[in-house]
Amino acid sequence: MSTADPAGSATGRPTDATDPATAEPASPSAPVDAPEPAAETGKHAVVRPAPVPPPPAPETDAAAPLIRTSYRDAPPIGAPAAAAASTAAAAPTPAPAPAPTPAPAPAPAPVPTVTAEQPIVAAPPAASSAETTATLPPIAAAPIAAAPMTAARVGAAPAAAAPAATTELFPEPNAPTSTSKGTHVLGALVGILLAPIGAAVLLLGQARILAEQAPQWDGTLDVAGVVLVGVGLLSLVWVALLGLWTPAAPIAGGAVLTLVGGFALVLPGVAHEQVLAVLDSSGWKLTITQVTVAGTSGTLVTVGTLMLVGGIVAGAARRRGVRIGEFRARHR
Repeated sequence: MSTADPAGSATGRPTDATDPATAEPASPSAPVDAPEPAAETGKHAVVRPAPVPPPPAPETDAAAPLIRTSYRDAPPIGAPAAAAASTAAAAPTPAPAPAPTPAPAPAPAPVPTVTAEQPIVAAPPAASSAETTATLPPIAAAPIAAAPMTAARVGAAPAAAAPAATTELFPEPNAPTSTSKGTHVLGALVGILLAPIGAAVLLLGQARILAEQAPQWDGTLDVAGVVLVGVGLLSLVWVALLGLWTPAAPIAGGAVLTLVGGFALVLPGVAHEQVLAVLDSSGWKLTITQVTVAGTSGTLVTVGTLMLVGGIVAGAARRRGVRIGEFRARHR
């Protein structure tokens, strides 16, 4: 009965049926068969872990280009994720080259802004926030266009400047001065003295004309009377014009003439007696009588009233002008 070797059964090779003890010894010159290698059974293989995909990259702007911060070879796919993270954290990250400075904008920009031209660097997945901040390139501040300095800012007067339109209340080099109380008093004294003198000269010239033409009118011209009337009118006009300096002059002179003319108009007899008592002269008696007649006829009160009203109007216009000037000065 023949026996089979288990090893031979396993390999499928035929074996001899004889016993090894009874087998013939091999001769020294006989060739020796080399041992065949054992068949691979898969016991030496190590179980490899399943490949772990890398963590997803952080979300970045799709329009911004990504710059690679490391030039090292990527870790093998089968390496653990922890080893890749430690290698990325230990490796120094070179600073990227600064982005070119953009051209200055035409309009002055007070605060520089980050545009799409400046790339945003993507940090490694396992890097900390401080390392991520360090990898960002420095942002160069855009030059701010300086505003043009005018001559008025630096305090220098322009070489040839056009004359500006003036809006001042008093464009004259010397503004008019206000009237003081002393000016009003002086104007009142001048009106009191000059107005009666002018009225007296006017009445004297009128009396001479009446004396020549009243008894028998024949068209004779009294030149002296006409001259006296003209001088009296000029004196009264001068008193009225003093209202531009101070309205006290025509007001005071007109008040005196109005009072005297009203008295002579209402009481002509008393006025005649008082005038003859003051001017008692036989040579001037006819002239004084004629002057009294002209004064009591209403000429004196008419001239005085007109002068008084003129002075009041001048004073009212002066006060109105002052109020208008103050209003314009407050609201200009």
